[in-house]
Amino acid sequence: MESYDNTTVPDPKLMDKDNLKSFYKEQLPSLLKTVFLNPISGTFELFKNPQKGAYNNSILLLLSTMALYLVVPYLLAGKYIREMLSLGVLLKISISSGVFILVISALAFGIKSISGKPIFKNELLVGALCGIGLVLVLVSFVFVRVFSGNIDLFDMMDPSRLLSKLRLLLVFTLYIFLFMVNIFQQSLKASGTKDAISWYISPLAILLAFYVWGKITTAFLKPDMSPF
Repeated sequence: MESYDNTTVPDPKLMDKDNLKSFYKEQLPSLLKTVFLNPISGTFELFKNPQKGAYNNSILLLLSTMALYLVVPYLLAGKYIREMLSLGVLLKISISSGVFILVISALAFGIKSISGKPIFKNELLVGALCGIGLVLVLVSFVFVRVFSGNIDLFDMMDPSRLLSKLRLLLVFTLYIFLFMVNIFQQSLKASGTKDAISWYISPLAILLAFYVWGKITTAFLKPDMSPF
């Protein structure tokens, strides 16, 4: 395992105005271009030879995902649900998205500890890039909201209700899943995991992450979301 050096410690100026400007103007567009336009070799290279600042970028991606999950669910909520929302509930929704990223990162580290060579600064990047998939989930909510107009926060916590309303976007939902699987798979391959193992275990890991996340989120959110 790689030692803790300055690449695994957040920059003290992480939230500095110039650093944020550089991230959103340069690093983030570059990451998005890589994972969407060069998803195999480009994503593999992100993990095989992480650039300086990759750990900081991972943290900013995590925080950006959480920020979107703080704001967008409120905008998507129906009028009745919106009246019941509190800052505490919105914060829990935001935190739950960060939990998903951490669950993915923990699974990546655990699997690599057995089948490959875990690198500390890479594991959060795995979860952070999968967080882009979570943002795509929000995009799908926007489409459903626009075309069906009847999605609410309870749908976000109930997979059966959510899937019934996403049936018109099933292909997009499948794409999000495969997007995350590819991120996870390229990370495993970059750590030295055999191709066959990474091929079979990556989709199982993503499914497990969603299962664990669902359990945590249900326990975390439902008490406060109950109207009774």
